[in-house]
Amino acid sequence: MLNSKLPELEKNTKSIILSYLIVLGIGMTFGLSYVYLTSEMQPSGMVERYLGNNDEWEPKLAKTLMDLVSHAHDHITMFSIVFLSLSLIFNQTSTINGSWKRFLIIEPFFSILITFTGFFALRYISSNFAYIIMLSSGLMYIAFYVMLFVCLYELIFIKN
Repeated sequence: MLNSKLPELEKNTKSIILSYLIVLGIGMTFGLSYVYLTSEMQPSGMVERYLGNNDEWEPKLAKTLMDLVSHAHDHITMFSIVFLSLSLIFNQTSTINGSWKRFLIIEPFFSILITFTGFFALRYISSNFAYIIMLSSGLMYIAFYVMLFVCLYELIFIKN
């Protein structure tokens, strides 16, 4: 498989990869929806989520070091596996090539580290790290969806 372009793959292999990509896309979209529902994708929502608040009606406690370590461990591990698998599939596409392809494959791994270690900086150094987290996670999700849709496009619409 790793030597063939996606449109050249055997029908059953294409079906497996297509099914995997659809489910992966749905899972990542639910994760992004959760971020929206818990922070409204605003720096202030992220700060409140990690630093807590003094709201009498909806109090939120600041995340502990244990919370942050658990969160970072789970997400860094799983996102690495997600991007490894997606990058290996995306590498077999021909729609995007050269330095753009290399950027889309490598960038998410940097964003994973910046995003999930950024929560420690947000919690213990400055709430301004929310902006860096938003930028890095935004780049990560853009790379994810570009790679995902290019793979889906080549599997569905480009014929061998």
